[in-house]
Amino acid sequence: MTIAALARGVSAIAMAGLALAHPSVALSQGNEADAASDAPSGDDEGPGEIIVTGSRLGRTSFNSPTPVNVVGQERVQDLNITNVGDALNQIPSFRPLTSPSTNAFRAGTNIGGRSLDLRGLGTARTLTLLDGRRNVPSGDENTFDLNSIPSILIQRTEVVTGGASAAYGADAVAGVVNLILDTKLEGAKGELSYGISEQGDARQVYASFAAGTGFAGGRGHIVVGGEYSDEDGTGDYSARDWSKRYHSFIPNPFFNTNPALSNGQPANVAIDNVLYVLNPAGLISVVHPLQGMQFDGNGNLIPFQFGELFNRARPSTLMVGGDPSVQDIYGFNNTPLVVPTSNMSVLGHAEYELTDTITASAEVSYAYVIGGPTGGSTHTDQAGALRIQRDNAYLSPATAAMMDAAQVTFLPISRAHSELGNGTYMTRNHTWRAFFALKGQAFGDWRWDAYYQFGQTKGTQEGSNLRINQRWRDAVDAVFAPAGVAGIAPGTIICRTTIANPTNGCVPTNIMGAGKINAGTANWVTGESWQTRKFTQHNIAANLRGTLLEGWAGPISAAVGIEYRTNSSRGDADAMSQANGFSAISANVLPAMTQRVTEGYAEVNVPIFKNMSFGQSLELDGAIRRTHYSLSGDATTWKVGAVYELNDDYMLRVTRSRDIRAPSPLELNPNTRLTNSTLADPKYGIQYVMPATAGGNPNLELEKGNTFTIGAVFKPHWLPRFRLSLDYYDIKVTGAIDILTSTLAVTLCRATSNPAICTIGTDANGNPDRILQLFATYQNVNELNARGWELVSTYSLPVAGGDLNLTLNGNYVSTLKTSLPDGSRQEFAGVTGNSGSVTTIFGVPRWRVDGVVTFARPTWSVTTQYRYIPRGILNRNWIGPQDEGYSPFLPNSVSNNRIGSRFYMNLNARVKLLGESDQKVELFGGINNLFDRDPPPNLRYTGNGLYFDPIGRTYKIGVRAAW
Repeated sequence: MTIAALARGVSAIAMAGLALAHPSVALSQGNEADAASDAPSGDDEGPGEIIVTGSRLGRTSFNSPTPVNVVGQERVQDLNITNVGDALNQIPSFRPLTSPSTNAFRAGTNIGGRSLDLRGLGTARTLTLLDGRRNVPSGDENTFDLNSIPSILIQRTEVVTGGASAAYGADAVAGVVNLILDTKLEGAKGELSYGISEQGDARQVYASFAAGTGFAGGRGHIVVGGEYSDEDGTGDYSARDWSKRYHSFIPNPFFNTNPALSNGQPANVAIDNVLYVLNPAGLISVVHPLQGMQFDGNGNLIPFQFGELFNRARPSTLMVGGDPSVQDIYGFNNTPLVVPTSNMSVLGHAEYELTDTITASAEVSYAYVIGGPTGGSTHTDQAGALRIQRDNAYLSPATAAMMDAAQVTFLPISRAHSELGNGTYMTRNHTWRAFFALKGQAFGDWRWDAYYQFGQTKGTQEGSNLRINQRWRDAVDAVFAPAGVAGIAPGTIICRTTIANPTNGCVPTNIMGAGKINAGTANWVTGESWQTRKFTQHNIAANLRGTLLEGWAGPISAAVGIEYRTNSSRGDADAMSQANGFSAISANVLPAMTQRVTEGYAEVNVPIFKNMSFGQSLELDGAIRRTHYSLSGDATTWKVGAVYELNDDYMLRVTRSRDIRAPSPLELNPNTRLTNSTLADPKYGIQYVMPATAGGNPNLELEKGNTFTIGAVFKPHWLPRFRLSLDYYDIKVTGAIDILTSTLAVTLCRATSNPAICTIGTDANGNPDRILQLFATYQNVNELNARGWELVSTYSLPVAGGDLNLTLNGNYVSTLKTSLPDGSRQEFAGVTGNSGSVTTIFGVPRWRVDGVVTFARPTWSVTTQYRYIPRGILNRNWIGPQDEGYSPFLPNSVSNNRIGSRFYMNLNARVKLLGESDQKVELFGGINNLFDRDPPPNLRYTGNGLYFDPIGRTYKIGVRAAW
């Protein structure tokens, strides 16, 4: 294929993605016109009928009432990207919430996963399809891992904003991402590449191969492909200079709203060298007669030097600088900036024309994804959580004397237990998928298709070297054995619990001094956790579409279909995790459950006028779907839209839709745990103990979304090869599922008296109107709203004997907010501080831009990519000097509430070594983060991997071949 042909292909893909090609324009691109089509069974219907993602209707043009953005294989190759998930997460409309650079703190079911989050509404609200079909979930969150599909076989990806539930069912609240496979591949192709960072880590090895051929005289076609990827990840915060500054936000312990009583600094201080008040020897940091002492190598107490912003009267867990014995961010260290991950996937697709009107197709795939290990932090006890009793057998005489002099019976110890090592987590997922389909012609231009698809994911999560709480506390509480303990000589150092249970196996230890914990204790107090997961999906569907009648302005087309699927999930966990025995929740049981879904839909397209003086055409499009969920109820989703073409240059489109999302297995999990917390009752201003149930909720209902989009497409004749679309979107989700904290549950309880959140009555002491029970579980209590603008533009022109191609993707977010029944709201647009909040919504930049410029000659090409993230807000709940109304005496004040902007440039090149047309061998290479830009300096510790590159400059080289 010549460079000119490649340029024409890019142009065709761009036009399809913008939904702006007139039939004559589309067909003039030759075979490349098919780059925007997909049939429900995964096969193109030919040049006469195009099915655009977001609709089930066969069309004769690419014009669609909903915005469709296309990411083609050409972009992936120009930028030397090996994973389609990474390619999509660069598009500004996506928030890269789940990727190796954001999974560092995940101990879930898919650490190495790459899932998609459109519009910042959460991965569970973005439906990912493969050739128009659903996929079996990859984890508890009901999301799909893009590592499961060989990227070399993905021809392009179509992205639709909202309005797709009527066409594809639930979970398309934010939109649909449809991966289109190259099932017509002829010949073979392969790729091999190697990448590494300038720091010598982030090594990546990638290999892929695909081949396709016809058989039986052209009646059949078969395609196979596979890939292998191994990504080493990076070291922890100490692997980069920017993160070794230990920058964080420390609560000001001397803060007071009264200027006369304050140190003059705000309530929160952004500063470098923020350390935990911990060391490997053990110290007394809380209020106590011996506060400010630490253990030396002999177990004697010596002074500890507290750092700045530490208040002995109101001690916290953080300080600035301090004693030389504190040499690490204990409690936060060893977490990789980018998690190691590897995957292997294979896929085979075959089709055969049974008759002149009926075609059968089948597909099988398998993927194995390994995530981790994630490096957990050092095991710690903060804020004096450990107690050394006066009769502890390891007390030195000097320390015992100091306790007696101070008249204390115990020492509250804070310590980093370096001898215990670090906990780590790793996940392994196996995914199988198979389908069989038939399609054909019914009568006239009516076409039908039907398929059965099976999918299954089996996963395991393993936790290593995890601390067992009760064993640890027993081991620390060491005493001399009294007389009469069976089998133990008097005076032997044992655990106190061994006195009553001589065979409990407890191994006592000394924690008074660095390096004192013995290996026997380390083995006794740490253990392994595991959990298993199995997700199974069966899906049966049938569709029929064609022309109902010839209307006054063209054919009135319709589509109808039915679908039945079952989603089953189950999982087990080790006994220690089930008993909540580890210091961190590491594994849980997922009881067996099956969600059965029955649904049917209808869609119709009606041309209103054509070739009139006031416009070239107007089409109305409508769809409706009725869905029954066995566990979550019934719903009706619908969509209405219109496309108005003023002329060949300008098009307007508008869509209004109702969408839904079904609860995930994680949210429906009936397993709960009961805690008792002393909480403030806002109605009476008093505190008392309130039992709280935390966990999943099997009584959740479907989320409901309302989407409105309106946009314009420009393809002016006076500027050939230029295309631009600008679309506005407004997505509102009611009954959004969110997990409540106990404090938030109390607030909502008093604001709404909702029995799903709390039980109110008379307590055991006869006090009326008391909160007797809180349900801090997943609830349909949130409201979400995402509004903004999306721009997509392409331009191509001949320059200096080659082609200059420019692509621009931009997204402006006017709002991304949550609203709770108590009236509280949180706005996340423009928030680029560290990811995370009390809700399931995370911040997004106010706007983002991604630009790609490629100059191509027949034997080589150079591509530059430009990404920009503007200055953002650290925390919407804080107020800094840059914000109106700031005062250092406000309780939510902070010294700096802004995150700096970042501009990234990537440079890539391709050189043809030999071959002509489609048969070629080319060498490629690239440099990402060309100027080695660090994340903004005001980010906490490990930065924000959602938007800012944590690795730095990286290099890649590889070779592609096609024959």
